[in-house]
Amino acid sequence: MRNVFPLLDLGLTRADCMRLLRARGFGSTPKSSCLGCPYHGNAQWRALRDGSPEEWRDVVEFDAAIRAGNARANADGKRLLGQAFLHRSRVPLDQAPIDHVTAREWAQRQAGLDEATADVELALEQGAAEDCSPWSCRSGAPVADDFDVAA
Repeated sequence: MRNVFPLLDLGLTRADCMRLLRARGFGSTPKSSCLGCPYHGNAQWRALRDGSPEEWRDVVEFDAAIRAGNARANADGKRLLGQAFLHRSRVPLDQAPIDHVTAREWAQRQAGLDEATADVELALEQGAAEDCSPWSCRSGAPVADDFDVAA
């Protein structure tokens, strides 16, 4: 078996893929991952907690269950040194500081704003499809001349 990543092979970044999805009407496509992934960021933990309460309960239970490590490894005498946690703060997930917005998350939010600004700037640079402006129209359509100027 060999994993293939066609979009990455084309040189697309995650931001490129998100723009591609938005352009095709899939703007709110979530990042895919397992529920109990220890690589979740605070935003993903918040989205799970706030949007899927049942799954949040499941993942909090899972977090508690892994505290002492893998049951089979423990039975084989390969005990975990320390404790396991899903959140990087190394506290139980239901007590973790997931409402804290990290600098990276702020940067990603800003990148989203930069992309939106870039789209607007591109549209302004390229102009309207019909080469119109608020003051004149070169598309051949009649221009309304009903400006009521006070005398």
